[in-house]
Amino acid sequence: MLRIGIIGCGRAARVHAPRLTASRDVRIVACADPNLDAARALAEFASIDFPDDPAVAFPDHKTLHARSELDALAILTPYLAHYRPAMDALQAGCHVFIEKPLSTNSQEANDIVGLARGRGRKVGVGHQYRLAPSLVEARRRLLDGAIGPIRLIQAAMTAPWLVGHAGAEDSWRFDPKTSGGGILFDIGDHLVDALLWTSGRTAVEVVAFQERLATGADIVTAAALKLSNGALATLAINGVAPGKLFALTYFGERGRLRATDVALTQEWDDGRVEAVGLAAPRETIDGNFVAALVSDAPLCCPAEEALETVRLLEAVGRSAASGQGVRLS
Repeated sequence: MLRIGIIGCGRAARVHAPRLTASRDVRIVACADPNLDAARALAEFASIDFPDDPAVAFPDHKTLHARSELDALAILTPYLAHYRPAMDALQAGCHVFIEKPLSTNSQEANDIVGLARGRGRKVGVGHQYRLAPSLVEARRRLLDGAIGPIRLIQAAMTAPWLVGHAGAEDSWRFDPKTSGGGILFDIGDHLVDALLWTSGRTAVEVVAFQERLATGADIVTAAALKLSNGALATLAINGVAPGKLFALTYFGERGRLRATDVALTQEWDDGRVEAVGLAAPRETIDGNFVAALVSDAPLCCPAEEALETVRLLEAVGRSAASGQGVRLS
């Protein structure tokens, strides 16, 4: 039986907890949240099948580690609070699942990757778009050279976080000590990870612009990227427009692909257009993490790969703040 603890017992935990416990090999034995009522509610859910040995609620992750024996920890806190719980969990010998992003700066992300490697622990990151059949098939076709060498990628995402919500601007809190604090790290990291993962590239240079609130939180980002092997990319993330969009268009020398989170279209160089049939999703990001621990299956998004997304997100923020291009070493 895989014994898992959860830190952060809010909305994200209510989504992840049933998926983590979908396997009979897993049970949630401890929950921690500064809102102790939220921790108790999640612990009560986790104890339904174990009335004689219920999960325990704690006010913080340090108390949880001191009083629980865990194999793994799921960190489902707000994204600015991923680093310390991850490091403490790895020090305690736990495998770790982190809701995206891995962290909000590359130094913290490197620390997590390095400690996990040193302790021989696995760290999975919740970039679940990697399991979307449309993106899985797009990646396969791109790596197989279906449209020839990639010359340009256009990536765009709209999520109307500040539309129609009175007082929404005041809800953003920006910490100047980090590079996070807005739309880019909160939702845009999904698009950035999908761009890098599907193309099999890393970013080497970026020039970016952002529109920010008075608090400093970014709400619109536009960036031009140079990727490894010479391909170029544009990135647009909008949190103030109505409607939702998640789309990547790949321009190759022999055609193009357009992938959304639910569909894939290929256009050939002779003008033919194919709506690609897609299989149903085969697993959840949580199920993948459990399988990696129970049966040594490969992690969908290991921390080493999530680090590249953090590095690019940080560089975008630095470029926008400085007005200068940023090279990624």
